[in-house]
Amino acid sequence: MPLNPMSLLFRRKKILANKRVQLKYLILLIISMAVPLLFAIGCLYYLIFTVMAEQLGIPESIAYNLFPVVKKINAILAIGLPPLFLLLIWWGTVLSHRIAGPLQRIEKELNKITNNHDFSHRIHLRKSDDVKPIADAINKLLDSIHRKAK
Repeated sequence: MPLNPMSLLFRRKKILANKRVQLKYLILLIISMAVPLLFAIGCLYYLIFTVMAEQLGIPESIAYNLFPVVKKINAILAIGLPPLFLLLIWWGTVLSHRIAGPLQRIEKELNKITNNHDFSHRIHLRKSDDVKPIADAINKLLDSIHRKAK
């Protein structure tokens, strides 16, 4: 796909465009990952140790069979979870940036318009931005204000 010079012009350079909004969504993402993970780990260990407690008549054979399972579960969790968390945090940052970046741009452009009283100025977003319809509606409103001001 060839590079569009306009897409380079409107490319955001900061990862955290609107820190307050993006950090809010990243914290929600981390909580939404951690709570089910802790619940699943708790259920898994509860199951293993409940089976051990029910079989106390022969604890050495049970322990001999279950402790390697517990060690494998710990190894899988220790190896698999950090990359998964990093991947999900990266993905959450990308997704939150797709919302927070255009919102920050709209806010910045509206501040320019109100501070300069320049109703001929328009808000430009990329076609792929999710909030582009909002910017288009604001531009239509600015058109009507600009026509009435003439």
